[in-house]
Amino acid sequence: MRLLEFCEGIQLNDAARRQIEAYVMEESDYLEHKRQFLADRHSFFERVTGEEGYRQKLLYLFARLAADAYEEYRVRGIPDGVYFDTFSDIRIWSEVCRRDYGEYGIEEYGWLQEHVRLRLFRLGRLQFQPYAFESDLKVNGLLIEKNQVVLNVHIPEGEPLTPEEAERSFRLARTFFRGIPPIFTCRSWLLYPGLAEILNPESNILRFQRLFTIYEVDEKAKEAEQRIFIRTASDPSEYAEQTSLQRAAKAYLLAGGKLGRGCGVYVPDLE
Repeated sequence: MRLLEFCEGIQLNDAARRQIEAYVMEESDYLEHKRQFLADRHSFFERVTGEEGYRQKLLYLFARLAADAYEEYRVRGIPDGVYFDTFSDIRIWSEVCRRDYGEYGIEEYGWLQEHVRLRLFRLGRLQFQPYAFESDLKVNGLLIEKNQVVLNVHIPEGEPLTPEEAERSFRLARTFFRGIPPIFTCRSWLLYPGLAEILNPESNILRFQRLFTIYEVDEKAKEAEQRIFIRTASDPSEYAEQTSLQRAAKAYLLAGGKLGRGCGVYVPDLE
């Protein structure tokens, strides 16, 4: 796939697209970076992040690696819609980089490597990643064994997470991952039980949360505060109050509440 076609397909910001088009790298250098990425990702990231301007360089490299991955999508018979939806994460994280660092680039390189390696796919509103479960777990009479392959669920930033869109994504995943039982796991701030203290019971977040059986809670995780307030602070009084969620979360924290992360399992067949 041509690089410009890829940028248009993921609806990359015009400024970010022009930056990629103007980026200067010899083809031999790109092929060497690609070879190193495929052979040893860890040394690749260590090398690139040690350079000045590495975020912009990673945006260029990930765009090219993603464009190259198109051929493997075709070989596997994966629709173009899934391809562009999956790699729209490059657009999302380039905009996050602009917000946090003042430049279009990539800081979440450890995360985006999963997309390029075809280990994660976006199907509708949600992303799914097959992985080997880390330990034995019994949930609602179902035993999930250690190393059993399940589908890990991720919720990218973007449009509202309505029950209809969530249901559609789970249905798409059951078709897409035909060889994997429909056992969905999720590790997210959206599954933290304390959110029930600050959200309307019929909010999209709580309706999504109620699909899952929560089996573990991390009270120390800062993911919720980072997502709600963009940054974390040791003193909750420093947090912004620009949205109703921010106001409710800040008041909850100031009153001594916690916002952590929950881990849950969702098995549609058992409902």
